Amino acid sequence: MTKNSRRPEVEIAVEVTFPSASQARAAVKALIPDNVNLPEGLTLSMFFRGKTVHVAIGSRLSMMATAASTLDEILEHISVSRQVMAQG
Repeated sequence: MTKNSRRPEVEIAVEVTFPSASQARAAVKALIPDNVNLPEGLTLSMFFRGKTVHVAIGSRLSMMATAASTLDEILEHISVSRQVMAQG
């Protein structure tokens, strides 16, 4: 990303399918509060459509490790939420 550009240099998109739309919605609602006040240069979009949770992370090339760590954390939380919902 150049100094004059807001467009990320690195974009990562992941889709995770849940057994139901209500579970996908619950997972997104649970994750949103954890993903505010991101560092400058890091963008995050998370939403659900039907049974699928969509996560997109963008960053500067210099923040690629931070973007990867953020995605790893989000996927871990999604995994835990799936396990909890499966038990309930």
